[in-house]
Amino acid sequence: MVTMKRCMVPTILLMLGLQAAQLVAGDDVGAILLPSQAQGEAAMAAAKKRPWKCCDEPFCTRSFPPICTCMDQVFKCPKTCKSCGPSAADPSRRICQDQYIGDPGPICRPWKCCDKPTCTKSNPPTCRCGDEVDKCAPTCKTCLPSRSRPSRRVCIDSYFGAFPPPCTPREAVAAGGK
Repeated sequence: MVTMKRCMVPTILLMLGLQAAQLVAGDDVGAILLPSQAQGEAAMAAAKKRPWKCCDEPFCTRSFPPICTCMDQVFKCPKTCKSCGPSAADPSRRICQDQYIGDPGPICRPWKCCDKPTCTKSNPPTCRCGDEVDKCAPTCKTCLPSRSRPSRRVCIDSYFGAFPPPCTPREAVAAGGK
């Protein structure tokens, strides 16, 4: 009985989807593309070279190679971006809507992760990381000695974008480890 329900639901959804396509297209229904065919067309429309230098919020297909769009909200799209549109979350910000086939590129944050972020409440926030480290990340522009422990370093760069991911897993923090 459970197996029969599993088979019926996709079949019903497929039939409804085909009927909806016929209503939208009228009686002259063209060829229905399979997902792999639609990815091929998207790939042909994608940029040959990555239109952004870095990306913190990539949206990629699960295909190999992936087809990616960078969803970072910026004040001005890079010159290499062909299709720059307004952000749905904040119309004063822009998002490059170009697609790229392959790795979305490096992150823009001056650090990969942060356990002690200080962020504004704006959307997206502006963040700084207060983590004391042995050596700052290569993407950090201003790395200074820590005030409490001069042998440790702190990256004082600020970053505008998504809240940084934690470096230490939450389970380890809850257990008292770091």
